[in-house]
Amino acid sequence: MLIRQGDPDANTEAILALMARARADGMRVAVFPEWALSGFLAGPEWLDGSRLRACERGIERIVAASQGLAVILGTVVSYRGRLVGAAVAAEDGRRVMPAGSPLPFVPKLLSPQNRFDGASGLLCAGAVAAMEGAALPALFAPFTLSGMTVAAWCGQMLPRGCDAVQQDADLLLCLDTRPYTRDQPLGDAPVADDVPAACCCGTGVADAGKVLFALAGGTQARWPDGRVQHAPLLREATLDLAVPSDSTVAQADHTAPRVVIDVMERACRLQLERLGLRRVVVGASGGIDSALAAALYGRVIGPENLLLVNMPSRHNSGTTIDLARRLAANLGCYYTEVPIQESVELTKRQIEGCVCERPGGEKHALALSDLAVENVQARDRSGRVLAAMSSAFGGVFTCNTNKSESTIGYGTMYGDNAGFFAALGDLWKSEIWELARCYNDEVFGSEMIPQGSITIVPSAELSSAQNVDEGKGDPLVYAWHDRLFAAWTERPVPVTVDELVRGYAAGTVGEITGYPDDLRALFPDEASFRNDLTRMWRLYNGLARAKRLQAPPVLSLKSRTFGFDLGSAQLPVFYER
Repeated sequence: MLIRQGDPDANTEAILALMARARADGMRVAVFPEWALSGFLAGPEWLDGSRLRACERGIERIVAASQGLAVILGTVVSYRGRLVGAAVAAEDGRRVMPAGSPLPFVPKLLSPQNRFDGASGLLCAGAVAAMEGAALPALFAPFTLSGMTVAAWCGQMLPRGCDAVQQDADLLLCLDTRPYTRDQPLGDAPVADDVPAACCCGTGVADAGKVLFALAGGTQARWPDGRVQHAPLLREATLDLAVPSDSTVAQADHTAPRVVIDVMERACRLQLERLGLRRVVVGASGGIDSALAAALYGRVIGPENLLLVNMPSRHNSGTTIDLARRLAANLGCYYTEVPIQESVELTKRQIEGCVCERPGGEKHALALSDLAVENVQARDRSGRVLAAMSSAFGGVFTCNTNKSESTIGYGTMYGDNAGFFAALGDLWKSEIWELARCYNDEVFGSEMIPQGSITIVPSAELSSAQNVDEGKGDPLVYAWHDRLFAAWTERPVPVTVDELVRGYAAGTVGEITGYPDDLRALFPDEASFRNDLTRMWRLYNGLARAKRLQAPPVLSLKSRTFGFDLGSAQLPVFYER
């Protein structure tokens, strides 16, 4: 089911339409996923009560429509002034109570492994059991529907002690709505020896403010003889348990680059539709990040709604300008060039000639460092040109920052960190190249993204020290630093600086981080390794935190994403003694 986040009325209409189809097809039970009525909402979003009332009205309509068809769905219910995630059921126009339970619903057991649970503000099933004075397994009693005993619950996790519930059931149903993640396997259907089991999953997007999640979908069924059926990832689909497949159907590899591209395109398309946006502007530098963003949005909105803008200064190479032109020609989208050198020089003259004065006559003359002038260029491109171009074009402009840059703040605040959305913001630079090659090989079937954008040295082209024609570029060795940053950000227990220093001495850094090459080719001695490590740790925990706080929303593609799972409190940089 495609869940419309925060719109219980639309979700109710969709459920009623699917129920009518199931009834017409002769189905006995229709099952819908967790959050089916509301979509994922954080705790504060429930405070005004209007969405809860809309969910309650939706349940009433669904119950009334259950004539001749049993239905089970995940929703949010009110319990003693608190909100609880719950599985509810109905049949023949009435609510069905779980057999022997004191409650008319099965409450959700919150799990630390579920990313939405901590932000939902919902009451856990354990707390409900304590308030009821009941044993927790008693609240997970099955429903009796259409002559069957059906054990249904929300989320992957069942409490300990519920084995008897599963053993007595004719059907096991896990109602789930989980985000797509590339770095962790998706949950499977429950395992039962003698009865069929299914995991019913929602699809769509969930907007958590600073992070957008693509809901994985992938409903599946498992049969006692070992056969497994899968609905497609990311797509609204129906599995008919009355007609089991004759063979096991495997799920596609969710880590494959082509699947990641599908996730990104679907999430961006749904988000643009939700926001009522039709046109997009991309600052096209000729490099790989903007090229991937352009390819992505070209497919999402069509080339007629896409504008690429190249904004050269005196530091931009004719090579990269030509690559930007070729990209636009290949995509068939709009393209223009807006040089910024004149406006950068104006800013320099205005600041360099500025004298500040305090009462009493004390004066201070301002000056711009070389680094500050680099930042002026980046802000001029985004804050001035792209902002104005997107207004004139009738759209929004993208943020092309990747996770490698965000980790250490390698980007200018209000400059290349600006934009309406960072679709690439949870991808390492090495993954950007991987997806660009996949776009050419598997999606377009031709060199739509110029090969030069893939092979050219990555560079911001903001000074003569970043001249791509001379092989000069970013101060990162992405093959190594991506693995280092992932060890800090994508593990439940991050690797510490101390562990890495000791690992260098022991020759185990590759094993710790997953870096496959010879680290001593980059850092021939411990001092050089320690210096780079210390610098990166200081950047990661320094100004980069402030930049991430003020960065655009990110599309989550991993199990730990800046802005949701990874906090950004501005704390002092800490080193273990």
